[in-house]
Amino acid sequence: MLIKKEAIILKDKKTVFNIVNNVDLYKNFVPYCVDSKIIFEESNEMEAKLNFNLKGLTTSFTTRNKINGNESIEMVLIDGPFKKLDGKWEFKEIDNKTIIFLTINYEAENKIVEYTVTKSLEKITNYLVSAFVSESMK
Repeated sequence: MLIKKEAIILKDKKTVFNIVNNVDLYKNFVPYCVDSKIIFEESNEMEAKLNFNLKGLTTSFTTRNKINGNESIEMVLIDGPFKKLDGKWEFKEIDNKTIIFLTINYEAENKIVEYTVTKSLEKITNYLVSAFVSESMK
């Protein structure tokens, strides 16, 4: 299944990229994110883990992220409730505003997980994008 989100943020691309790429701070401003941490980091690669609790439904994702300057972050699932999950953040600057694009492509382990996780993942992606818009306005 494919989820696509986008938003316009009234900040320059570097600022917005830094907010999105600072995974350690997600727990401080992303709704329902109860823990976030960088497990491993090099100049253009990161392994990160996010834990969410959506009204009693807990889920966690660990991804390996390839960082392409301030242009994009490509994510591949290492661990989580999916058979497959990959995604990409893209950042385009126009007139000192940044358009962020988030694309997530995933396949659940089974139909029960798919039904449960699809609703949660849709909410999580909405919360993520909204939280980055709000955080960048501070």
